Amino acid sequence: MSIYSIVLGVVMLLSIVSGLTLVLFSRKEANTLEILISICIMLSNTGYFLISCSRNLEEAVLANALTYIGGIFLPMIIVYILIDYSDSKVPVWFSVVIVAINLFVFVSIILADRTPLYYASLKFVPGSPSFLVKEAGPVYYIRYIILVVEVALAAFFTFLTYLGKRSASFRLMVTYAGSLFGMMLVYIASRLFDLKYEIIPFFYLICTVLLGHVITRSTIYNVNLSIQEKQNELSTLGYIVFDRQLNFVGSNAVSANFFPEIKNARIDSKIVSKDYALKDLIKWVSETSSAALEKKNTNGKFKKVIVINDRNPRERRHLECELSFIHFGFDNHVSGYLVEIIDDTEQHEMIESMNFKGESLQREVERQAKRAKSMQMSTILGMAAMIESRDNSTGGHINRTSACVALFVEHMRTLEDYNMSENYWDSVINAAPLHDLGKIAVDDAILRKPSGLTEEEYNKMKSHAPYGAKTMSKVLEDVEDKEFVRVATNVAHYHHEQYNGTGYPDRLRGENIPFEARIMALADVFDALVSRRYYKEPMSYDAAFAIIRKELGQQFDPHLGRIFLSLEQEIIALYESFEDTDYAR
Repeated sequence: MSIYSIVLGVVMLLSIVSGLTLVLFSRKEANTLEILISICIMLSNTGYFLISCSRNLEEAVLANALTYIGGIFLPMIIVYILIDYSDSKVPVWFSVVIVAINLFVFVSIILADRTPLYYASLKFVPGSPSFLVKEAGPVYYIRYIILVVEVALAAFFTFLTYLGKRSASFRLMVTYAGSLFGMMLVYIASRLFDLKYEIIPFFYLICTVLLGHVITRSTIYNVNLSIQEKQNELSTLGYIVFDRQLNFVGSNAVSANFFPEIKNARIDSKIVSKDYALKDLIKWVSETSSAALEKKNTNGKFKKVIVINDRNPRERRHLECELSFIHFGFDNHVSGYLVEIIDDTEQHEMIESMNFKGESLQREVERQAKRAKSMQMSTILGMAAMIESRDNSTGGHINRTSACVALFVEHMRTLEDYNMSENYWDSVINAAPLHDLGKIAVDDAILRKPSGLTEEEYNKMKSHAPYGAKTMSKVLEDVEDKEFVRVATNVAHYHHEQYNGTGYPDRLRGENIPFEARIMALADVFDALVSRRYYKEPMSYDAAFAIIRKELGQQFDPHLGRIFLSLEQEIIALYESFEDTDYAR
């Protein structure tokens, strides 16, 4: 084997390793077209190596066809990546024509030893390395015309993005377009100077490295937000939710730091604990709730200090626990209990060591301020947990739609189209988990019915929207942030209204629908389309986006809908991040 063949073999192996690395380790960041680029490069460089090792004309022709996979389809794929980046649309006939022409050229290359379309003549020169001596046929020149057209299109869409779309990275687009232009120059140089050895495999290898850089860089622009992860990251308060029978419903990560056994607790089951502090907490919740229910005093809040690691002074923690009741239903009955846990160790130790009332008072003021600031999050976590316990499919829906709204809102913060306050955007994100709050009033027989609903049952199901708003106003009446209360109420009440006035419950039309409800509607419907339900299989992402695109101006706000559609790749990446979790669609 010649040195040239060995070098091509090394180049081939590096391309394969690079491509497999991209597929295996970057699958959440690289989209389908980027992976196809890597595959084209792998196959092309494999073809160049196999030509140098060919023993006859048939082997050389097949290997030559492999080399052209990159030469023919790589430019086309790059053009479509740039079209996608620029948010442009091309007519169907254009795609059909360009794909058909490229396929025709590729087939003529495969049959090069049988038809004189691509090569007027073809001669195999065996040796070490082996070569093909080619004389251009008519289709050969058509291919170069197509390549020039594709380079021109790449330049056009890149320039179009520079002029218009601010949310795409012009630097990344220039990298793609520059690679395509460089590929054309290398092809032309190889043919003009009639080089004995191919240099395009080395250029492809450089492109593979650039592709890795592009994908790594593009992750900076992806906003993959998860509401619960953000809450757990920022919160210093623990929350545990129980249902009316004291079955465990849910908790956040901070509570598991206080009580590690919470991590192994099973939803809808009693917590069986060996830890004295956790047993003390559960006993207190049971006794306090029973006494309050007996006295019909369920609107107050009940406090208790629990000490953990009592025998080890260095690890001892003093936890202040506050029990509140979660009310639902038309009769405002108690459906569960929310326990808020604050680590009060620092204040307790300060009081013990200094016995200084002034300092104690200051700490109390700060602690109360901290609790007031976290009241919204406490309510959200408790309400969302109770909804999840009623409906087996709602939990994943709540988490996915909340993350989708957060991604959508974080993008709109960067636009100049809407002059909203930061508190307003935060309120929309925090209200999203509560959009289906009213479902708590829907009878279980309807909510969990394993078949289609009758018209009467569907009308009862639709009542969850106004009831959710009514419940929201009552539950949040003591929250100081009135903008959050207004936004959360509107989201629960109007997220099923449609832009053309055919939605429910009030058949509002156009701009009369609250802005936050129009945002929620997009995320809510998209999740319903792509998620598995008892009556249907999940729809593909492309089909779901096509339906939303079709309904702009009908079901959805057209301007908001176009912004939502511009985030297609980020939304898909967000949903794929849920695949291996309990919230997979």
